Amino acid sequence: MATFSYVYQFHVADSAINHPTGPGSRGWITITEQGIKQSFDLTKVMFSRGNISEKIRFGKLVKPGELVLDMYTGIGYYTLPALIHGKARHVYSCEWNPHAASFLRYNLDQNGVSERATVLEGDSRISLVEENVLDLDFDRVSLGLLPSSEGGWKTAVRALRKDTGGWLHIHANVPSHERDE
Repeated sequence: MATFSYVYQFHVADSAINHPTGPGSRGWITITEQGIKQSFDLTKVMFSRGNISEKIRFGKLVKPGELVLDMYTGIGYYTLPALIHGKARHVYSCEWNPHAASFLRYNLDQNGVSERATVLEGDSRISLVEENVLDLDFDRVSLGLLPSSEGGWKTAVRALRKDTGGWLHIHANVPSHERDE
């Protein structure tokens, strides 16, 4: 496998695990990458600094005015670059972890882009259908789920523009010897 990761070790007191989450809580931190603030409670969700080059690339690929779907949003890893650097018209962000969805809303607010984002909680393959979001024509869909986002590919293809299609950004762990294939 070609996997790159950074390991950060934090000591969090046992009492912090059950402590309320949010700004000011014992596990609350803010990381700024490429001018984007990402805040979260490290006792509730993870943070991946290892995909920074892909987040930068994604923000550059998104064109002003595009409609973007982020099917596995987390705290906004690809949603925020699409809105801030790519100037997307709107991003629909799907997240099944309620803590991550809460932190995403906070991050959208603190970066001043919440009016151009819609957060859908739950399994994106279900919430997109229930909210009739698949009736929209997306220019770009991010599938940033590791080790594989394959379970969402059919839904992602259905979400693309019906007239011209669009871009799927598929993330996966791939054995090194298969990378070029």
